[in-house]
Amino acid sequence: MRHTTRATRAADLAEAVRAAREAHSVVLFAYEDTAEGRDRPSLGLPGGQPALIEAVAAVNPRTTVVLNTPSATAMPWLARTGAVLQMYYPGQEGAGATADVLFGDADPGGRLTQTFPADERATPVAGDPARYPGAGGRLEYAEGVHVGHRWYDARRVAPLFPFGHGLSYTTFAYADLAVRPEHGGLRVEFTVRNTGGRRGTEVAQVYVGPSAELRAEQPARALAGYRRLALAPGESQRVTLDVDARTLSSWDPGRQAWVPGSGLREVFAGRSSRELPLRGKAVVRSG
Repeated sequence: MRHTTRATRAADLAEAVRAAREAHSVVLFAYEDTAEGRDRPSLGLPGGQPALIEAVAAVNPRTTVVLNTPSATAMPWLARTGAVLQMYYPGQEGAGATADVLFGDADPGGRLTQTFPADERATPVAGDPARYPGAGGRLEYAEGVHVGHRWYDARRVAPLFPFGHGLSYTTFAYADLAVRPEHGGLRVEFTVRNTGGRRGTEVAQVYVGPSAELRAEQPARALAGYRRLALAPGESQRVTLDVDARTLSSWDPGRQAWVPGSGLREVFAGRSSRELPLRGKAVVRSG
């Protein structure tokens, strides 16, 4: 360990740029150390890491940034990099898992469980000190049902990466959506096909729209279920997903009860909360 000064940081940056310029490709690890009970001052990477990524990517566009971070991260440098691999805090097997994905021995089959905003000024808590960082020792959670991706959908705010997003070393196509009433809920069926040249993992997701018959506040789209698929090149699989009555219901604060969301419901299927190529409708029967 050594004492870091402005001069040593500049020297380290220059050394990294020299190495990157001479390399065929670069794997750059970025890290943020945090813990429960401690707020992050911003979504940006701490220290001089953003400047490091910018400088390295400027001389070598074949730069892959591996993020060991706890949550959503601002990426003003994204367009100048070749790829970003989000590993969160992977634990003691993290090095091997990271290498497997980088070398293509494993398909990056994970999907984001949160929305990465494109701008810190456009998030559910931005511009409201009562929500963040709090005021007078009090922090308000006022999103209601519009938590996470639901807020972005309701406000029509484009995220950097949407909830459910994740890439693969192959590609997938969705087709033949069918939706019908089933046991007070809905049965959703569709086909997913691996259209690429290697085996890969896909997480097919189903979302449902609001019920016009409910007075309760509802999200524009809500995740209703998902299926994780491992498909060989050219292989297809028919996915069947049952959306039960509880998933289609909303909480009524006045009645202190779950109220069934009957009537015409729109159903979406796809790869993330913002990539939903299949759409259909079905009537949910009351009772």
